[in-house]
Amino acid sequence: MAEKKLRILMMIHRQADNSPYCFYVHEQAKALCARGHEVVVISCVGVTPMMGRLRPGQARVAEATPKEAVVDGIAVYYPRCLTLGNAGERLLGGRPMARAAMPIARRLHGERPFDLVHAHMLPRDGHAGLIVARALGVPMALTVHGTDIFHYFIPGKAPWARNVRIAREADALMAVSSLLLSHVAPYRGEGGITRVVPNGVDLSLVPEKTPNTPRAVISVGTLKKRKCMDRTLEAFARLADEYPDATLTIVGIGEMEAQLSARISELGLQKRVTLTGGLAHEEVLRRMAQSDLFVLPSWGEGYGIVYIEAMAAGCIAVGATGEGIEDTITDGENGFLVPAGDIEATERVMREVFAHPERYAALRERGRQAARELTWARNAQTVEAIDLELIGRRQHAQARH
Repeated sequence: MAEKKLRILMMIHRQADNSPYCFYVHEQAKALCARGHEVVVISCVGVTPMMGRLRPGQARVAEATPKEAVVDGIAVYYPRCLTLGNAGERLLGGRPMARAAMPIARRLHGERPFDLVHAHMLPRDGHAGLIVARALGVPMALTVHGTDIFHYFIPGKAPWARNVRIAREADALMAVSSLLLSHVAPYRGEGGITRVVPNGVDLSLVPEKTPNTPRAVISVGTLKKRKCMDRTLEAFARLADEYPDATLTIVGIGEMEAQLSARISELGLQKRVTLTGGLAHEEVLRRMAQSDLFVLPSWGEGYGIVYIEAMAAGCIAVGATGEGIEDTITDGENGFLVPAGDIEATERVMREVFAHPERYAALRERGRQAARELTWARNAQTVEAIDLELIGRRQHAQARH
């Protein structure tokens, strides 16, 4: 437990991921509270004209979200703010979020001051967090997670000036992987705290390895092109006749569902390949614990907590080279890395593990141990140290002036 107890204002927009606002931010908030700190969350809920007609899913989330709640002992506020899509984001950035959050932040800060603002995701939330932190006179920490960097910090293309300013002016910038940090660090300048802080996994939810059918493969993710589920299916199909006991389970929903279903039928693998649709998180973890291989050779993965969960559940994980998961998976040591979407390379890994499972028992265990070290408690301890360093620097600078 930390000697100094912090009061932290977290900011993240309301996401539709079956969590109170954003599952990984909530896990971090809970872990920080477990260390004795107080976390308050402002999670702006985006609304737009004609939202019920144009974005019915977003409208349902907004309608079901209260104005405020206490979730796992954490006070969460849900102000509504105008969102106008990509054009509005480019024009206004996080100003609508800051405008919606500011009255709540000022009131709470007046009642008992916050030590810092910690925003998650760069473009809108980071901008709003910076505005609120400067208004309250406290430092601002920012964590970047993936799409916020991949969409706005593209190699060879100049980022928006506002996003560069947010990256530069955040007093501390944390990235969940080295890959993400490499995209944004060149814009940081000198003097600010810049660190890699991986997300964690809730081990209390991960079941122990259970007896399973040999050669059971699972893939979990949104059914979109970059996840390469179709490529995983093709790799599996090449081995299906050779290993008639092998199975593939694909968990998720998305735009490629009909295409995958048609291809499974075309290959005659309806009894061997299962499309589950969306499943509850606990059920996904249970199925991971019943599987041998977790295969997701996707691109655009800032971190990939799903790999960590699969490894913790006892799967041998197959990810893609050049992605965020490289921080955790060392190819051939505790998992496998293949070029993203490479059918031949994915097939080779499957074939080798299918043919010689006894060779990979130690690799599987190394992967399990590596994943089980990445707890939210460890994440919170690292974030706490950064926050304390940040506050110490601010106090030192104020004392000098």
